[in-house]
Amino acid sequence: MPYRNIRKIATGEWVNVLFTTTGESFSVSAESHVADIASALSLNASELEAVDGDSDVRTGTLISLPSASLERKDELLAVGRDNWTDGQQKELIEILAREP
Repeated sequence: MPYRNIRKIATGEWVNVLFTTTGESFSVSAESHVADIASALSLNASELEAVDGDSDVRTGTLISLPSASLERKDELLAVGRDNWTDGQQKELIEILAREP
């Protein structure tokens, strides 16, 4: 089964999205997937790349799509700032920076 992951080129960070298909190839082009994800993240398509392979290769902290970011923000705020890890604090700052 083919997998398609999307990565931010400048940082190497993976987007929290995974495309799969039961066929031998995707019916949607990599460029189309990248363009849609870039639009959702308010990025240029040239800032992202599609990585196709035989498995899900995403690792580390994943870049959340906007709707997931709002849920994650609520989760982090529920923890309380006195109990945040450095990573959680950085993640919350990044989420807040993306808000309109």
